[in-house]
Amino acid sequence: MKKIATITAAATIFAATQANAAGYQLNEMSTTGLGRSFAGIGVMGDDYSAMAYNPAGMTLVKRSGVQAGLAFTEIASKAKSKYGTDKMDYFVPLPSLLSQYNLNNKWFFGAGIYVPYGLSTKYKHDSYVAQNPNGQGVRKSFLEVVDFNLSSAYRFDNGLSLGASAILRYIRGQLTANVNNYRGYPTPNIAYSDFRVHGWSNTWQLGAMYEFNENTRIGLSYRFKSTQKPKGKQYVTYNQDYAQLAQMMNITLPEGTQKYHTFADPELPASWILSGFHKWNEKWGTSATVKYIQWHRFYTFPAQSTAPSGNYDVDYKWKDSWTISLGQEYYANENWTLRAGTAWDQSPSAGNTHRTNRIPDTDRIWLSAGASYATGNHQFDVGYAHLFMMHGRSRGVSENDLDVKYHNHSNMFAFQYQYKF
Repeated sequence: MKKIATITAAATIFAATQANAAGYQLNEMSTTGLGRSFAGIGVMGDDYSAMAYNPAGMTLVKRSGVQAGLAFTEIASKAKSKYGTDKMDYFVPLPSLLSQYNLNNKWFFGAGIYVPYGLSTKYKHDSYVAQNPNGQGVRKSFLEVVDFNLSSAYRFDNGLSLGASAILRYIRGQLTANVNNYRGYPTPNIAYSDFRVHGWSNTWQLGAMYEFNENTRIGLSYRFKSTQKPKGKQYVTYNQDYAQLAQMMNITLPEGTQKYHTFADPELPASWILSGFHKWNEKWGTSATVKYIQWHRFYTFPAQSTAPSGNYDVDYKWKDSWTISLGQEYYANENWTLRAGTAWDQSPSAGNTHRTNRIPDTDRIWLSAGASYATGNHQFDVGYAHLFMMHGRSRGVSENDLDVKYHNHSNMFAFQYQYKF
């Protein structure tokens, strides 16, 4: 069964690179940001999240403090193929913890833990996608990148603030699949593959902010790319119901679970964030953000495995993408702030030919709303967003994917608590 081992290893590694390379960059480090579709991120000063977007914006918060947040993201999709319709609908939690210490009115320091990238797709074991007769049946995809952030910012007397972040990054993922075809012969579930990987890397972030006056400011930040070097194992379990078939083909079907070592070095992209805010009067304020993400670094992905034919190069043809968001604040009184926002979020997918069953990613439109209640040293924040995703299609041009039309949407709910010392 050397051939099927090679197919299984290659298909799984291909899927793993899709998970690392997809356009699933997350922003859910700020509940206040979610309420305005993340317009103005890094320059708002209404929570401690600036360190995750633009560390220079830390100088806007005049009191030291800490915040804890929890966001829930719904993954909802209908996958229609010529065989029938599969559905996914479940929630994924995204926690964050951020703190800031103001040494004086010049120096500001912060630390945080949050998830800047993530992915989760789940197909039932008997779904049409999982039973893909082309060869590779996608089951589960999971990716989580956790950042450990240490930041500092300095405020000059002329309205300029500069900041920097040192980020230690941990990545872990799991991808499972059915192998349903061997040498052109339909063999549903002839093998089950479970691919797991984890590793560490680091990156940096630089930011600048200029305050024209207390009501108007603009900020620019740059996050460097990070090269992940995850290592892991792939477990392939063969279905002994096909032992007779293998014997007829003069092949010995391995018993039990086979284990292979895998190595990869994907890059998570560099990105630019330009944000601005203007407060018109005591009641109204407007924010905006333009974000540019350099996904083109994933045009080709190299991967290796100890399985037979262990060199696998994957062409993604990802393109750089843009996000443009606009938000509005209403300061109802000294306790309550209401907000709303909208955004256009571009997918890096090069089109239907390169879209996969693991990552049915498409362009999306955001509509969001949120509120904050502040009293004394405490602030409570809630946020909600609905994502209207454009219809997309995976053409099934390789053995890894089934030809599927996708109808996706997503809902996000977030809660946050802030305490100021």
